[in-house]
Formats: sequence, C-alpha cells, structure tokens
Amino acid sequence: MDRKVLTLLLACAVVFIVWNNFPPPNFVTPSPSARFYVDYVNNVFVMDGKRFEYVSGSLHYFRVPHQLWYDRLLKLRASGINVVSTYVAWNVHEPHPDKFNFDGDADLVKFIKTAQELGLYVNIRPGPYICSEWDLGGLPYFVLGKPSDKVVLRSSDSRYLTHVERYFSVLLPKLKPYLYENGGPIILVQLENEYGSYKECDDNYKDYLLKVMRYHLGSDAVLYTADGWDLHHLVCGPIHSDGVLTTLNFGPNSRHRPAFTRMRYFQKQGPLVNSEYYPGWLDHWNEPHQTKSSSLALDEFVSMLTSSMGFIYVNFYMFFGGTNFAFYNGANMAFEDKYQPDPTSYDYDAPLTECGDLTSKYYAIRKAIITHIPSLVETSLITKVRNSTKASYGKVMFDKVLLFSEIKSLSTAQRSSATPLTFEEMGQDYGFMLYEPNIKLDIITETTLELEIPKPRDRVSVYADGQFKGAIYRNDKEKVVTLSRFNRLSLLVENMGRINYGPFIHDFKGLLSGIKLNNGAEMIEGWTMWSIPLNNTRQASFSTLQHHVLEPGSLLQGTFQVSGIPADTWINLDHFSKGVVFINHKNLGRYWTTAGPQKHIYIPSVWLRKGTNTLTIFELDKFPEDPKDLFVELKNYPNVGISENF
Repeated sequence: MDRKVLTLLLACAVVFIVWNNFPPPNFVTPSPSARFYVDYVNNVFVMDGKRFEYVSGSLHYFRVPHQLWYDRLLKLRASGINVVSTYVAWNVHEPHPDKFNFDGDADLVKFIKTAQELGLYVNIRPGPYICSEWDLGGLPYFVLGKPSDKVVLRSSDSRYLTHVERYFSVLLPKLKPYLYENGGPIILVQLENEYGSYKECDDNYKDYLLKVMRYHLGSDAVLYTADGWDLHHLVCGPIHSDGVLTTLNFGPNSRHRPAFTRMRYFQKQGPLVNSEYYPGWLDHWNEPHQTKSSSLALDEFVSMLTSSMGFIYVNFYMFFGGTNFAFYNGANMAFEDKYQPDPTSYDYDAPLTECGDLTSKYYAIRKAIITHIPSLVETSLITKVRNSTKASYGKVMFDKVLLFSEIKSLSTAQRSSATPLTFEEMGQDYGFMLYEPNIKLDIITETTLELEIPKPRDRVSVYADGQFKGAIYRNDKEKVVTLSRFNRLSLLVENMGRINYGPFIHDFKGLLSGIKLNNGAEMIEGWTMWSIPLNNTRQASFSTLQHHVLEPGSLLQGTFQVSGIPADTWINLDHFSKGVVFINHKNLGRYWTTAGPQKHIYIPSVWLRKGTNTLTIFELDKFPEDPKDLFVELKNYPNVGISENF
C-alpha cells in the first residue's frame, strides 16, 4: 500500500477514535460567586454576567527591570490590549532548594498590582514548566537530580513532584488574593505548558497538577491548557475534566480554521483561544535574527477577529520580548550535536522593541483593534507613552584587570572527586566551573598530546600551565585540542544555557565524562573543581592594567561618566569575541560578537546612575592585540544582527 495512503488512513482512524472516545470536558456549572467563567454553551468567557472579549499580549516581568514594568504595561494597554500574559519562572523564585525570592525584579505581586492599576487583566502561566527560551524551561537546576539517577521531569516521578509541591505551596497562595473573584485582575491560569509536545504524556502528572491548582486556587479559578495543533499535541496536552479549557498555540504561518476544526474533535465546545500567536520569533547564536512582516502577522490576526467560527481570543507571544539578562537564556536542541543556545536579546521582532519602543507592527495591531473591537481601546492612553531616551556615552577604556591566573579568587566552592562533578552535583546553577585533573605526568613520554573532551556541556576553554590553548564546543565534530607537554591542565567550562524544549531537556552542565590524553584516560588520578558563578564581581580584587599579558579568561574593568538623567544605551563589543558583560556589577548577559546575530548588548537606563559607572567584561576567547583597542563603545542604538524572515 502507498505510504501516503496508509498515513491518511491512520490519521482518519485516530480522529475517529478521538471523536468517539474523548468526551467533552466536564462542564462545571459556575458557582453563584463566580464572577469570571467559561460559557461552554455560547463559546465565550463571561465577566460579571456579560460576554467578555479580550486581546492579550505576552510580557514577562522577569525579562525587564521592575522599575520599567509600569512603562511597558502602559504601552501594552495603550495598544488596545486588555490582558497581559506572563509566565512565572520557577528558577527565578526558587534559585536553590527552599530558598525563595519574591523581591525586586522577582516581585510578581507588584507586577500583578501594576497591571491592575493600568486597567489590564492578567493571564498567569505558572508552569511549573514554561519553555519560554528560558534556562531549563524555567525549572531550577536542582530538579534534574544526578546524571547517574536523573529525575524524570514533567512526570509523576515522586522526586519531581516533591519539588513542585514545595514551590506551588509558596507560589499559589500568593496568587489567590489576586484572582478576579477576589477583587484582583487574574482571570486565567494555565496548567503546565505545551505538554502535548513532551514525550512523557503522563496523565497522572496532569491530574496531580490539577488537584494542586484547585486546592490552592479554588474551584472558580478558570484553568486552561495550551498546545500546538498536531494530533499528538492534542492527544497528550489537554485535560478533559473539571472544566479545564483546551487552547491552541500557532502563528501566522498556520491558519486558524484547520487548527480549531481539529481541536473541536477533542473539545467540542468552549471559547476558541490562540494562547500563543507569534508576531515574531526567537533567535539562536550563530543564526540570523528572525523577523516576521507586519502584514503577515496582521492578516491572520484580523482573520481570527472576524472569523465565521466565532470570536477568537488571541494572545500575542511576544508583545514585548525584553532581555535574557545574566545567564537565564535557554537553548534548543532538535537532535544530538545541534545545540542552539539563545542570545541575550529576546527582542523577538515583537511590536515593542527590547527597550520598549513602539514599532510599525505596534501601530498596525492597535489600528486593527480599533477597527474591530473599538471598545477595548482607551484612545487617550497613546498620548501618554514615549519611546525611551537614548544616549551615546562614548568609549569606555579599561584600566583594571583580574587575570585568569587569579580566577580562583572568584570561586564560591571547591571540591575534589575521583571523577568530574557536574554543576548540579556542585550545587551550582549558572556561570562557569574550573576543572583541574591530577595527571600522572611521569608516565607521559610524548612531547605532543591530543586532549579529547567527549562530553563538554557546553564550551571548554583549555589552558596548559595557565596559557590559553583553544576551546572545545559541544557542537564540534572533533572535540580535540593539541597541546605541548605541560605541568598543569585547567579546563574552564561555560554553562551556555540549559535546553528548554524537547526530548533533551535533561541537560546537565559541566564535564559529563572524563577526558582523554592521546586516547588514554588511565593517567587521571582525580579532579578538583572550583565553582565560579560570577555573581560576586563586586568583591573581586582588580589590579591596575599596565603591561600584563592578557590570557582569555581574564576580567577587565573601566568606568565612564553619566551627566544628567541616565538614558538607555548599548555596548558595542566589536573589539572582543565572546564573554559576559556587567554594568555596576549587574550581569547584563553574554556577548558572542564573532557568532552573532546580536552585536550590541542593551543597558537599561535604570541600571545606570548619574556620575561614575563601572563596566566589567569577562572575555573568553581573544583580546585585541593593540592595547589601544582595549575599549568598548556605548552607542545610542541596538544591533540585533542581520535579519531573516521566518
């Protein structure tokens, strides 16, 4: 039989089975106290007894400094959008076991209150897994367990659920007072995230999450799932009980009619919701900057607003992208040796730029909302928004240094072991790990040695007797560096971001195996590891930069002046290759100028101060040969790289 015919018959069989065996959700009759609920008969949401329509925009509080939340949310509301959608990043709120943080940029309650102040309702997406191009999909490093006994993530593995229960028992009670029924702005709460795309397909896990959500949030909270519209997504993702609404994620390259027609085989009634409509797309290092035209994004958006299928609720993902500050960027990996880490910028070609500026796409969306749902738009708000003030602060010359030979002074932990330990085994979340093997040098007779590192996670800078000899990257086909005879070998490993999506999400960091010298591992007699998370540059002991020989892996520091009110600016790092940059000891994120697409690193105005500012870089690959080129330049414009329409 022809393969295409066989495939078609199998698909028809699946649809027949689904149609006849998947019951519609257990339509829960709203309680008398419910002020916001799903009307499954009329396929709409109801608020205070009236049909409720919305257009939503994604804006993640953890991707923008808290001082700028009001500005970004105001711009969201001025577009006509009346719901803000945000993920909740577990690893931001519980960075280490039972150590919680809900202050400053992690003050989720303040973000929710700010949204309400501006007349926005809130769609909260607490995961626990969120994907989001965020390290490990928002899961904290410690849920991974050990490489030899890994926890089955996003499943009913009791070890994983123990962590989830502890986290949700802190997070969800913080959200409950802000549900709409309690006078707050939260109208929707997502369960998990795109679970239909995950290999486990564990119904017990979904049932557990549902019970925990109901226990903490009550029976009136409107819960939903969000998945792609392939058949396997819709088989494993939705929850067909307790009134949980099924919603879809798709961009303008898909069409809403076939997507929702297929969804109706699984949920025969209820509002039609596109929970992630993509007006742009994500970037990876070593790839072009992804863009989508305004016309492409607008055509399908308007088509959904005017569909003969009924009103379709739309959430723009992302409406404002923001920045993957520090080491929080995630990564994709479609197959082995195709690791794709995300850059620092999460511009996403969104309607609002990384610094919050309004684009032509923003105005086109606003015009469409005015045309088709004018009741959502408060026309006076557009007069209250402004693009950010920008400044070029000129060259920043570096005059201080912390050499690679002194890097251990930044270590926060040291351990010895018979085998190399991972970041997770060292209790380290992000940053770098320095490994030094104890090598039986007396049995080495060769003058030239080939060092092989079979499983680097993710990039290893190799030093022999303190001199940089090259780097080995996870994607390299030949993971080998040639060395001359040495006395000491040092391996500085960079965690470039844990995989956040797909089957390879169990992404431990560090050296996942031993090393080989001329194909022999028997010459290693144990290891010493130093954790270097680079979260303590304020305490670093810099010396005056004079005539030092700068080995990659050294830190440089310089200062510059800001007169008047600080403005947004961008760091041009053309003279440098790859590393990390800090402003006033805040980690702005990674640069990788030689890979691209991103060329400039964004500095928010609120992280600058009037007077003297300190800029620090940690260069991993190559310093300029001419000392006169030891500077960066602060520009008044971004450079996210060469674009490619997606």
